[in-house]
Amino acid sequence: MWTSPWRHLPSLAAAGAATALTLATALWITGGIRVPTPLLAALLCGPTLLPLFSVVQDALVHDDTELRLYARALRGSALRGTAHALTVGLCLSALLAALEVHARTGSDAVVVSLALAASGSVLTAVGLLALLPLAVARPGLRGVRLWITAWHLLGRWPVRFLAPAVVCVLAAWAGTALHSSLILLLPVPVALMAGAAYWCCALDLGAEDLSSDAG
Repeated sequence: MWTSPWRHLPSLAAAGAATALTLATALWITGGIRVPTPLLAALLCGPTLLPLFSVVQDALVHDDTELRLYARALRGSALRGTAHALTVGLCLSALLAALEVHARTGSDAVVVSLALAASGSVLTAVGLLALLPLAVARPGLRGVRLWITAWHLLGRWPVRFLAPAVVCVLAAWAGTALHSSLILLLPVPVALMAGAAYWCCALDLGAEDLSSDAG
């Protein structure tokens, strides 16, 4: 594991800054957390997610981080990361839309849509915390199989992924109640916690060596 944690800080900071800046752009364009914000954030942040987790894996597993590796990951995984992020973005935008309609109309007919959107949002958003490090470590997993494997990890070791999920919820609350710029502190801590949670699961599943399991 980390022999000199501080030497990974520049790469982690650069990768996190790229995700934070795209998130800030989405918040600025939409004027805060509104119905289209999750979709726009997915489109803008999506390409940076898997590269960020690739840097986290290089730090946690290989103890070697370089910006050129981040650039290579950005070229190779931008579309896949966007697709994963859009899955969550669609659910969250549907949830925000249902909440807005229910607040305006108070109609009971919206409750079913609200419940479905809330369920989908929780499943995809929390599942994404397991999916992203899994997708980096196991690039052969794709599509439905990738999501099912991520949900399996989440269901088997929910407590391990609780910390990044709680940080996401607190950041969303702080961004809404205090200042939206607080959300910009989110990417690196969440990625590190989710990455560490995944590799703990990998060891429990029988990985004898983290480096060989990553390959």
